[in-house]
Amino acid sequence: MLRVHGDKVIRRRTNYKKQNNIQAYSSILEEDFHNMCGYCGKELDIIPCPSQKDHLIPKHEAKKRGRNDLLTSYENLVFTCRVCNRKKWNNWPLDTIEQLNDGEKGFVDPASEEFDQHLARNEKGEIVSLSKVGQYMYSIFDFENRLTDVWWKISQIEKLINEIDQMIEEDESLENLRKYRMLHKEYKRFINLLKEKKEMI
Repeated sequence: MLRVHGDKVIRRRTNYKKQNNIQAYSSILEEDFHNMCGYCGKELDIIPCPSQKDHLIPKHEAKKRGRNDLLTSYENLVFTCRVCNRKKWNNWPLDTIEQLNDGEKGFVDPASEEFDQHLARNEKGEIVSLSKVGQYMYSIFDFENRLTDVWWKISQIEKLINEIDQMIEEDESLENLRKYRMLHKEYKRFINLLKEKKEMI
């Protein structure tokens, strides 16, 4: 099994200036999440998709329980793609906000070590669940009907293209140019597939 976030480890910084407006956290949130959707692992510097900020504990749940501090808490923000943010939206299956899940339903913070115990990628790059909470999240984010394997392959091809670019800089051999051409064709094919399925909005 592979990690949803690949080789990137997402952790929120602890040393930051507290703000009263979540927009003020935009740059550090993007940096801490490596410009990657915390939920699906989509790399937004590669896959053209607007980024958004999700409240892990939804705003309406925080307000209902008099926890207005959570509305602007950096620890309660997740850097997401627009698709994941819309899928999760105000979903909250618990009667409490003291925990994120009850072992069966709920969510896991993508910036925690625990996230990898619930969701992963198979060898094809598809997101799969590893637990009951993972199954719940898998369903909420509708991973079954999203091209998570294609996003993954695109990000892996992009990394290989960058490596070959560097090799070509140093040695313009015919073999490297053939590899580059093959990867470039695959890359375009996957990008076109995403466009056809409207997965980039």
